[in-house]
Amino acid sequence: MSDTNEKSKGGFHFGNVGRDVKVKAGGDVVGGDKTTTTTTTIKNGFAGDQQKQQFQSQIDQLREALQAMKTEIERSASLGQEKKDQVINEIQQQVNALKEVKQETADVPTGKPAPAEIATKVEGALDRAGGIVEKLEGLATKAADIGETVGKFALKYGPLILSARHLFGLP
Repeated sequence: MSDTNEKSKGGFHFGNVGRDVKVKAGGDVVGGDKTTTTTTTIKNGFAGDQQKQQFQSQIDQLREALQAMKTEIERSASLGQEKKDQVINEIQQQVNALKEVKQETADVPTGKPAPAEIATKVEGALDRAGGIVEKLEGLATKAADIGETVGKFALKYGPLILSARHLFGLP
């Protein structure tokens, strides 16, 4: 060990001990420099540029899928015009909301939480998007000619919504 006349630097220094040395600590005991790695999770925002680009792309895919579904509903022969108009209006509102989300998130810096107002808009738009899937599935039981299309739509659209939520740091 060390002689009592030497100057000591950092670490543990034990002089001449008769028997055992016991060390008790409230945390880690390390024999050198302790290195820790911290991972930052951004809630309601983008962790990095790649997540932001993927989110923007998925918003575009969601909008395209909704537009395609809107076209299928317009073509449906088994739905009455009033029901068609109602569903088409809801889909168009969602397409517009997603467009707004894309525009507003384009300027959100990465690595930092998004402003509360934008985070609320994103979460609300994605929540409503999930609601559209449920409404369309209910509609498909009443209109056989769109059932298959709605099924395919839900298989694609549902995971896109979940992925977009994850990329933005939403639960």
